[in-house]
Amino acid sequence: MAWSPTHPDVLWSHNDGGHEAALYALDLQGRLLGTFPLRGVRNRDWEDVATGPCGAGHCIYVADTGDNAEVRPQVSLLRVQEPTALEDGISLEPEVFPMVLPDGPRDVEALFVLPGERIHLITKGRNHAITVYRYPPPLRPGEVVTLEEVQTLTEGSMAIPSQVTGADADPCGAGVAVRTYETLTFYAVEGGRLVPLEGAEVNLRTLEEPQGEGVALAPEGQVALTTEGGNFGGKAALRTLSCRPSGS
Repeated sequence: MAWSPTHPDVLWSHNDGGHEAALYALDLQGRLLGTFPLRGVRNRDWEDVATGPCGAGHCIYVADTGDNAEVRPQVSLLRVQEPTALEDGISLEPEVFPMVLPDGPRDVEALFVLPGERIHLITKGRNHAITVYRYPPPLRPGEVVTLEEVQTLTEGSMAIPSQVTGADADPCGAGVAVRTYETLTFYAVEGGRLVPLEGAEVNLRTLEEPQGEGVALAPEGQVALTTEGGNFGGKAALRTLSCRPSGS
């Protein structure tokens, strides 16, 4: 999930793998504003979306990187120009950026983009340490590119509640939020690496999400969280939070 840079009260979302290859524009109450199919691609296992400035103005990035069995030899990033008009049914033409991981297949469910189209992905931590990778710039459509490891966030694999399911960078690129099924942790970006902020972990267990998957950051300190429904008997839901500086 990602906040729209051109429509302040709009969030971009997507469905799980095996469903239609489309982006969905939602308002802050979770109401569907429009469906935008992506031409010529399929939703093998879309896991996260991000937004940011690009040569065309503003772009939406989609991580087709899910790999529960960790067997996919190649994953991909998709990029489309953000539509200026939210007219339902407009189809979008994606660019495709094939990628491989340097140490073999990993389940990757989190994407964040820093200014300058600096693409970063975070593994789930299913069978290995939670690891941050980056796409070595510039983006090259159609060329298979090997991602570069930036850092590990854990010493080893994690239990399911602590596995990473989403991430997002704030619009200025100074901070990143990384969520698991039960926590939301804020990091500062220093020298291209994520540095955890003191006291900046939020307990999400009180939300009782059936399967918390998405996070999006807005310029004014708003945070949106989404949960999938269906698999665990709950309903999909969208919640918004407001972050305030410490001591305010």
